[in-house]
Amino acid sequence: MSTNLAPQRRSDDTDSLRLPNPDRVPLVDRLAMHLAVRLLLWSTRTPRLTDDRGRHADAYRRQEDAAERERAYLRGVILAHGL
Repeated sequence: MSTNLAPQRRSDDTDSLRLPNPDRVPLVDRLAMHLAVRLLLWSTRTPRLTDDRGRHADAYRRQEDAAERERAYLRGVILAHGL
């Protein structure tokens, strides 16, 4: 395609896509862009549970084992002393 044959703009035509004042963006547009960026960042996050399921399962298992040992110890103390 030859660009020499393409229609040329005249300088007195106004560009409908330009903002009236390029230095100032309306508040609504700024808020919409801020919200869009926050939603994009939120949607691409990696939940901590999916980071390392094995590590999470091990920690949970250790916590449950410690709680079971504590219950068994207290049960033994109560039975030994007849409380």
